Amino acid sequence: MQAHTVYKTTSRYHEINVEDYGYLRILRFSRNRQSTMYLDAPFDTDFEYPGYLHLPMAITPGATRSLVIGLGGGSVVKRMWRDYRDMTIDTVELDPEVIDVARTYFALPDDERIRVYTGDGRGFVRTSNEVYDVVVIDAFDEDRVPRPLTTEEFMREVRDRLAPGGAVAYNFIGAVSGDLSKPFRSLYRTLGNVWRRVWVFVVTEGVDTEGANIVLLATDADVSEEQLRNRIASRVDGRVTVPAFDQFGEDLYTGSIRTGDVPLIVDPPRPRR
Repeated sequence: MQAHTVYKTTSRYHEINVEDYGYLRILRFSRNRQSTMYLDAPFDTDFEYPGYLHLPMAITPGATRSLVIGLGGGSVVKRMWRDYRDMTIDTVELDPEVIDVARTYFALPDDERIRVYTGDGRGFVRTSNEVYDVVVIDAFDEDRVPRPLTTEEFMREVRDRLAPGGAVAYNFIGAVSGDLSKPFRSLYRTLGNVWRRVWVFVVTEGVDTEGANIVLLATDADVSEEQLRNRIASRVDGRVTVPAFDQFGEDLYTGSIRTGDVPLIVDPPRPRR
């Protein structure tokens, strides 16, 4: 089946392509798929990992304020808007062209419960006075997370924006072990230097790049692994409707993660004047 190009442009940040492939609409940055949407079910996607970004609900079931850094086609934002009727969602996207594409081609709702900001996610977190129950970090420059969104200083800025008992979900592409695991293990060590608890979920389905999606869940909340698994299995008492969410506990990584040979990720030193 041939893909049909619906829209194509080159922005300051990306080569953006929107393609229809049968019943599926695809957002690509250059060669990499960023988001997908079923044309007959615009709140659904064939990507598996966006569902795992609802895992913070198992930490803070009563969440009503969320921040999503990185919009893409809006898969996470629009599903949160539909499923959690008492939730307001702020989302930050660097590329204004991507925001237009999400609204025009990926059914991102125009609603007062969704506030979309154009700009740098790091800068937004640093200057915002808002407090969130949930923060989702799902921002990629092609196929990797921009370094400023991986450092310990950024993580502490995010923690300052979290309500007590809040949680962070972080999407990363890589490996938990082996020769290619050092970037992930550095990120895991960095998160663990900021939050009391960090859980790792390995999503078997990845995107069009090397490695798998890994979702890290971080919190200071007093939630045990058993409680986390039980809340996932119950779909947070039925609040979460993401397909197969009740089985996501099976993807909780329980192996050891070596961190002694990898550095913390920190901001570069400021130049002396």
